[in-house]
Amino acid sequence: MPLEIAAKRECLFDYPGIYVAEEEGKVIGFAACTEDELAWLYVAPEKRRCGVGRSLSEYAMKMHPGIRYVEALKGNLPALKLYEKLGFKLKGIEEGKMPGNEAFTVQVYSLEREA
Repeated sequence: MPLEIAAKRECLFDYPGIYVAEEEGKVIGFAACTEDELAWLYVAPEKRRCGVGRSLSEYAMKMHPGIRYVEALKGNLPALKLYEKLGFKLKGIEEGKMPGNEAFTVQVYSLEREA
């Protein structure tokens, strides 16, 4: 699903914490969170594995020190490894409907850390 549609359906702009990474005036990534969950992390494909996701995640956790939860789509091993490096521990794999996109069932890695 295109990001523009997913963002609207999943109420991206309603999150209390939204942080953007830019390079030369172009958005290369963003993170969105609540006080206890890192809910969104997106990095432009050409900027992956360059530290952008880590920087955004660390900044969100600095601004919201109570962040304890994160999910990553099952199979997204780079995201899983990043979150584990940030101190999250895999609690299991959950299955359900994606909020705002209930037509699809997804499986996610469910991770948690001590805040």
